[in-house]
Amino acid sequence: MTAAVAASSVAVAPTPKKADAAGSYTAYLCFASKTYKGVCSNHDDGEFNLGVHNGNTKKKIKTSIKNATFKKGKVSFTVSVTGNALKNALKGDKGFNTIYVDTNLPGTSKKKFKVSSATLKIDNKTVKKIKNPYLTPDAGKEKSQFTQIMIVNTWNPNAEKKYKSSALKKVPTKSMAVTVSGTLK
Repeated sequence: MTAAVAASSVAVAPTPKKADAAGSYTAYLCFASKTYKGVCSNHDDGEFNLGVHNGNTKKKIKTSIKNATFKKGKVSFTVSVTGNALKNALKGDKGFNTIYVDTNLPGTSKKKFKVSSATLKIDNKTVKKIKNPYLTPDAGKEKSQFTQIMIVNTWNPNAEKKYKSSALKKVPTKSMAVTVSGTLK
């Protein structure tokens, strides 16, 4: 018996890595500027594959994105975005609605993740160091498929207690990075 297999050309958008069997997780820098001229979406968002883009027009902004991986034990990683195109893309913007580190660590594991600090750098200068930053999912939503480390979030009152989004007026011209330190049990 012979089986015929037809080959077809199908474009499939890349999907972010899920936690592997060894317990490795991926972290992604996400943000939305005040005017949405600069956006980088969650790993489970339909616009994730656009990378850094104009949230209004969906036009890509040429940048280099560095994600990170982490696993159980001592955690220390940096996620970042770099590129000269940031200067023109964010020209005239007055800050951010959100800056956070998205991860594929399940929300049910949030209690095992203790983040002692998160440091935000814009254009290689430390803008803010947050001790014990707020982690989502919020209480009662632990069945979420992911955990996020909040730096700035206009819409989350718990994150706002740590660092008010209105306090951040600077936007990057070359780079933005968040370094996270802590432990995962």
